[in-house]
Amino acid sequence: MGEVRHRVADLEAKYGGNMDDIPDRFAEGQIDREAFEDYVDWMGMVHALRAYSEGEDFDYFTEDILELSKDEISKLTPRRLELMDQISRHRADSINELATTINRDVKNVYNDLKTLESLGFVRLVKEGRRLVPDLLVKEITFLTW
Repeated sequence: MGEVRHRVADLEAKYGGNMDDIPDRFAEGQIDREAFEDYVDWMGMVHALRAYSEGEDFDYFTEDILELSKDEISKLTPRRLELMDQISRHRADSINELATTINRDVKNVYNDLKTLESLGFVRLVKEGRRLVPDLLVKEITFLTW
């Protein structure tokens, strides 16, 4: 969330603190598409931060291009992709619950989650004595050259 606040401040500084007139200026041809796209990003971040301050979950997604090496791509095994799919469909309250749901050994699931965490796809959040898997991606697209 701190990263989002920092990005909002950067965009506001870039455009002199006032982003509200950007849609009108874009419609009049006074600014380019990049500035309008910045405005759209800014609005999404501001709305997410406002909702969070009012007690809702922080819900803001960005599209990132992550370049993985062949070694890193090879770590995205079918079992690990299945884990991410399962987490996206059902929030598990623990690694044990996740392992039970997909009929796998808890230790193997834990190791796979640690690998996915190292790649930036999953975060393991400590809740009491439990580690709860949290998916950090909504969609993955593989591009090959």
